[in-house]
Amino acid sequence: MDNDAHIPTFKDLTEKAKDYIDTSIQLAKLKAINKVSSVTSSLISMIVMPLLLLVVIILLSIGFSLWLGKILGAYHYGFFITGTFLVLLIILVYKFRNKWLKVPIANSLIENILK
Repeated sequence: MDNDAHIPTFKDLTEKAKDYIDTSIQLAKLKAINKVSSVTSSLISMIVMPLLLLVVIILLSIGFSLWLGKILGAYHYGFFITGTFLVLLIILVYKFRNKWLKVPIANSLIENILK
């Protein structure tokens, strides 16, 4: 038998257990922070991108309306035609909102939460 071998005492074991628990808590906190930041950044991009898309659609719609109105000889015709097209587009998106919007957004959020 080796007399120089260190036999852990109860105090050593409790210190190691405390260190393990502290490290586990710290790891859980870091994982939670990582998860929250990932989900938050995803949510922000899910808000910012549609807003930018909306601005682009508005500007393109105005430009197209003016161009079409110039061709037709009256600007209001261009705006009526563009408005009608946008209403039809809104109806189409509303009809397929679950397939095109709700499911992909929910899947994206779930994927980010489960990472």
